[in-house]
Amino acid sequence: MRYYLTTAIPYVNAKPHLGFVLEIVQTDTYARFLKLLGEEVYWITGTDENSLKNVIAARKLNISVQELVDKNSIAFRNLREVFHLSYNDFIRTTEERHRRGVKKLWEAVATRGDIYKKDYQGLYCVGCEAFYKPEELVNGLCPEHKTKPELVKEENYFFKLSRYQKKLEEIIEKGEVEIIPASRRNEIVSFIHQGLEDFSISRSMKRASGWGIPVPGDSSQVIYVWFDALANYITALGYAENSDLFRKWWEKSDKIIHFIGKGITRFHAVYWPAMLLSAGIRLPSTIFVHGYLTINGQKISKSSGGAIDPLELAKEYDPEVIRYFLLREISPGEDGDFSKQRLQERYNSDLAQGLGNLVSRILSLGEQYGGQIIVNNRDSSFVAQSWDKYKQLMMSFRFNEAVAVANELVAYCDKYISESRPWEKKDTEEFPVILGRLVYILGIITLMLLPVMPHTAEKILRLLQLEERSPERWLNQKIALKRSAPLFPKI
Repeated sequence: MRYYLTTAIPYVNAKPHLGFVLEIVQTDTYARFLKLLGEEVYWITGTDENSLKNVIAARKLNISVQELVDKNSIAFRNLREVFHLSYNDFIRTTEERHRRGVKKLWEAVATRGDIYKKDYQGLYCVGCEAFYKPEELVNGLCPEHKTKPELVKEENYFFKLSRYQKKLEEIIEKGEVEIIPASRRNEIVSFIHQGLEDFSISRSMKRASGWGIPVPGDSSQVIYVWFDALANYITALGYAENSDLFRKWWEKSDKIIHFIGKGITRFHAVYWPAMLLSAGIRLPSTIFVHGYLTINGQKISKSSGGAIDPLELAKEYDPEVIRYFLLREISPGEDGDFSKQRLQERYNSDLAQGLGNLVSRILSLGEQYGGQIIVNNRDSSFVAQSWDKYKQLMMSFRFNEAVAVANELVAYCDKYISESRPWEKKDTEEFPVILGRLVYILGIITLMLLPVMPHTAEKILRLLQLEERSPERWLNQKIALKRSAPLFPKI
C-alpha cells in the first residue's frame, strides 16, 4: 500500500519546543513501522512562516521577518539529524513552490464561487491566528492561549464554509475522513451540527505589515495564514504544476494521514476538507489528533516561556531515549506530562534493567558457549501472538501500548532464562537450542523497537548478527555471539 503522511507545520516565531518533537517522532515512528511491513511511504514536515505571530516576534527582536524565519526554520530542520527523522521533504511556506500552489488553490476555490468580500468585525487571537465568537471565550480570554483577543474591524475575503455543512456531516459521520481518537471526532461532529459559518480567508496588507502571500488580483490583502498553511500538504508535492509527485502521493495514495495536535483539529477536520471539496481535490483519509505535552500540567508553548528546547535536551540525554520516553510514556490521544525525573525512571526500568540487561545476558551466555548457535523459533506461539498484537496497536496509533508489548516480551525472555537455567546446561545439546530461541525472540523485540529507536535497534541486530529484517530469514542461521559494552548504563 501507498501512504502519504504529514505533520502540522509549526510557526517559527521561536525555536522548536519538545511538544512538536512528540508529533514529529510519532509520525516518524509510524512511517518506519509501515516501511518495516513493506509498505510504500512518503512523508513531509516543514515550517509555517507567513503568520502575524512571526511579524510580532521579529519586531520585538528588532530584526526583519525574513531574518527571523530563516534563522528559526534552520532550528526546525536540525531536528532531523538529532532525532533521527526520516522525512522525505521539508517545506517552508515562504518558498516559491508553495506560493504558486496557494494562489492556484485560491483561484480554484474562487472559480467555484466560494469566495466573496465583505466588511467584518471580530475578536482575533494572534496566538491562534483565528477569530472567536464571544461565547467561545473563557472569562473573556482565548481558551487556548488564555489571552484577551483584540477587536479587529476590516474588509476581508470570506470562504463559503456554510455551503459545505451537509457534505462535511456526511463525510465525517460515514468515516470517509476518519478522525482519531473518537473523542475528537465527536467534538467535530458537535461543532458542525451547531451550524457552520463562513470564515475570513484574508487579512489587510496593512495589518499583516506587508508579510504574507498577496490575494490574487488584490494587492491590498494577504491570504489568511491558515488558508495558506493548510495548502502545504499539497504544495510540497507540486500541486501548482500538477506534478507526478502530486498525482502519485495525493491523488493515488491508499492512505493520506495528517498528524496534528488537538488545538488545531477544527482547521484540519472542517476548514481543510471544505477547501478541498470546493477546489475539487481529493480529501485526506485520516486525521490523527494527539494531546499536548505538558510540564506540571501546563501546556508547553513557545510563547509561555516554559518551553523545553529539544536540541538542548538531546545534549543531556540520548535522543533515542527521548524518542522512547515520548512514545512509551505518553498516551497518544491524551495530554502527557514530561519531567527529567520521569524520563530517568523510565530509562532505568525499561531500558537499563529491561532491554539492555536482556541483551547483555544473551550475549554473555553466547560467549560462554563459544560455539555456533542455530537461530530457532521453537514453541513461539506467544511470540507470534505478540507480534500480531503489536502490529494492530501500531496501525491504530496506540504507540505506548505497542511498546508495552515489546516490554512484555523482554519479561517473557527473562522468565524463560530463569526457568530454563541455561548456565547449568553448557555441556548439553539443549544449551544452544535455548540460546537460539532467545536470539530469535530478542530479534522480534528489536524489530518492534526499530521504528521507535532506529539506531539502537540496528545496533542490537548487528550484535545478534541478524542483518535481515525478516524473521523468516533468521531461522537456521548459524551465529556466534560475543558480549559488548552495556547499551544503557544505569543513570
